[in-house]
Amino acid sequence: MALKLKITADEYKATAEGIRGLYEEKDGGYVLSVEGIEDTSGLKSALDKERKARSDYEKLAKAFQGLGKSPEEIAELVKAQDDAEKGKLEQKGEWDKLKVQLLEGQKKALEAKDSEIQKMRIALESYLIDASATSAIAAAKGIPQLLLPHVKGAVKVVEEEGKYHVRILGTDGSPRVNAKGEYLGIKDLVTEMKANEIFGRAFEGSAITGGGAPSGNFTPGKGFILSRTDAADPMKYRAAKEAAQKAGQSLQIAEE
Repeated sequence: MALKLKITADEYKATAEGIRGLYEEKDGGYVLSVEGIEDTSGLKSALDKERKARSDYEKLAKAFQGLGKSPEEIAELVKAQDDAEKGKLEQKGEWDKLKVQLLEGQKKALEAKDSEIQKMRIALESYLIDASATSAIAAAKGIPQLLLPHVKGAVKVVEEEGKYHVRILGTDGSPRVNAKGEYLGIKDLVTEMKANEIFGRAFEGSAITGGGAPSGNFTPGKGFILSRTDAADPMKYRAAKEAAQKAGQSLQIAEE
């Protein structure tokens, strides 16, 4: 039976005990211990690597020859390509910065535009509400300084089909309409306020009685007359006095 030069650990265990002594352990296996014979497995592995390296080099050389350029020229081209890619990345970074700046500038421009639109809307509401309400209150012989804040709190400017309109709001926030289904206007609201026992105090010539309202009245040629009982009420007295001053009349306290 011929003996192998190299055997594995399992083969070594399966070998007859008398033959095991002919082998010595090496690199995880066993090698036949024979004088004059070298283990050439390492040399064979190195030779295989060298052959593969030579084959790869020959393929690369053929590729260079096909391009018509030397290895040095190829290296220069590769370096130039790397530099170009690096330049693109640097330019991209600058573009990102520029893009951020453009977006910030656009945001500021939009904010300025929104602010300008808001100012224009406030001016428009002032024209549609303040001017109209002041005119309606004055026409009804009311005191704008007292009534205007309450009028403004009950109205809202809305846009419909590109046009702006004033709407009188109800307690639920929806526009109010009359019996015909028509939207109420500021004049309608002022008329309601004049008939109200509280707001009516701020109108000239209103004879409002009952419900805690002042029993004073405006009499042409005599001015405003307020009962002594109502004059003792600070709110009633102030409302009557302001109404008298607005009308340029005197306030008289009637004897009871």
